[in-house]
Amino acid sequence: MSRAWRRLALPVLPLGGLLAWQAVIWLERPRDWLLPSPGAVWWAAWDHRDRLWFHARATLTETLVGLGIALAAGLVLAAGIAASRALEAAVYPWVVASQAVPILSLAPVMAVWLDYTLTQIIVAALLCVFPVIVTAVDGLRGGDATLARTVRTLGASRGWTWWHVTVPAALPSLFSGLKLAAVFAVTGAVVAEYVGADRGLGYLTEISTAQFETALAMAAIAVLGLIGVLLFLLVALAERLALPHRHRATRPTWSTHT
Repeated sequence: MSRAWRRLALPVLPLGGLLAWQAVIWLERPRDWLLPSPGAVWWAAWDHRDRLWFHARATLTETLVGLGIALAAGLVLAAGIAASRALEAAVYPWVVASQAVPILSLAPVMAVWLDYTLTQIIVAALLCVFPVIVTAVDGLRGGDATLARTVRTLGASRGWTWWHVTVPAALPSLFSGLKLAAVFAVTGAVVAEYVGADRGLGYLTEISTAQFETALAMAAIAVLGLIGVLLFLLVALAERLALPHRHRATRPTWSTHT
């Protein structure tokens, strides 16, 4: 697909979805509580903007704190697993098992033990730490072993080699995991809000649907999607700044035709 078509598709695809949605409203005329129109969702978002912002701040705080905890813990565990086969055998099965347990079954138990906000943060961290660990371990182990041995032969210390050779080689894989983790963190926070909370977009969605305020619930869902997209784009921007060479053109941009 050419660059011009990609630029055109970016606004056209969402617009096409909104038009199809509105066409269903015109043809089927569903009740407002069953399927509100795009305009109704927009006006609900505008009328309740202060309420949406209040709940969005709570969800965003839980998401960012959970993502930060997952990043810190995940990098430490990944570095240890990549360096020690014994630690891998002891820890990696538990990391995998943590993802096999459904979050919806774990969150209510944690809500009994902990404060609601802390529960949402921990659930968000648990849900997004797995891609951080897996991609970081693969990246740390997938570097150029020959280059690392060459640098060591030339007199570099083990720590210098790890920081200047192994870690840079692992960054592309790590950023892929961070993109996934940024989205999973939002999901984890919202899932925990469904279980028990007094604020947050997940909580707002739950009480809005219970009160048949479907337009407001869909507005909250739209804000959640926007948060996920923004976090993904922030990680992508950090990747572009940290690894600018991965985004440079690999072939001449001038035309070869006369």
